[in-house]
Amino acid sequence: MEKRSAYRLIYTGLVVRHLQNINTSFTVQRTIKLLNSLNEHISESGFQVSLSGFNQFLGPIQEGLILKPDNDLIDESTRDDIISKSKTLENMLFSEAVIKHIYVVPQRRYNGDFLANFPMKILKKGVFERIPEMAAFDFSASCRCLLYGEGTACAFHILRATEEVLKHYYYKYKKTKRLKKPMWGPMISELRSKKTNKPPDNILNTLDLIRTNYRNPTQHPESKYDIENAQDLFGICIDIINKMGIELDKR
Repeated sequence: MEKRSAYRLIYTGLVVRHLQNINTSFTVQRTIKLLNSLNEHISESGFQVSLSGFNQFLGPIQEGLILKPDNDLIDESTRDDIISKSKTLENMLFSEAVIKHIYVVPQRRYNGDFLANFPMKILKKGVFERIPEMAAFDFSASCRCLLYGEGTACAFHILRATEEVLKHYYYKYKKTKRLKKPMWGPMISELRSKKTNKPPDNILNTLDLIRTNYRNPTQHPESKYDIENAQDLFGICIDIINKMGIELDKR
């Protein structure tokens, strides 16, 4: 998915209308600038049919103007040709616009721009840089899924991110006799059983709560999350990722 400015669509319409009102006081340079701008905005807006129309109707005029001195004024014939072809192009833009859609993302509990573009700002300062690369990938994916209303996918990715952070948190506290295959439950059990250098109980309790109430049920193939439940889980996981992440070394 590409991020595009809705203003481009408005600007494209303004330029087309401007070209329909040009007169012989327009210089060659000014006219070429308008045509270049229109070409760019149609292309950036993804109007492929209209772009072909521009190349067919206004492209030859543009090429002819490039051969003339910049400060020359356009003649009446060129003016009439531009006005006529611009009207034809406007009809093409209107027709193509009917099949184009703009999707507006609903308001979430978290900042939409952060979810889409700056997931590191959802976490405490410096934590995103400390969590493992795979956890950062899954956390970013969970942010996008939350933004776009994909509750089940959001839950899946945020739980994967949390488990990956837990694994490195486990490695931090467990230096010897580590599990050959670190799994959520066994890692918490081993951390609880430590006599010294033991993680805080509130962190282990929260991790156990997430495991029993969210992580295990989510593994069921028929499990689904609506966007509200996903945001509840997302918030709990943010808290525990922050608490574990501040203790990890920067990757």
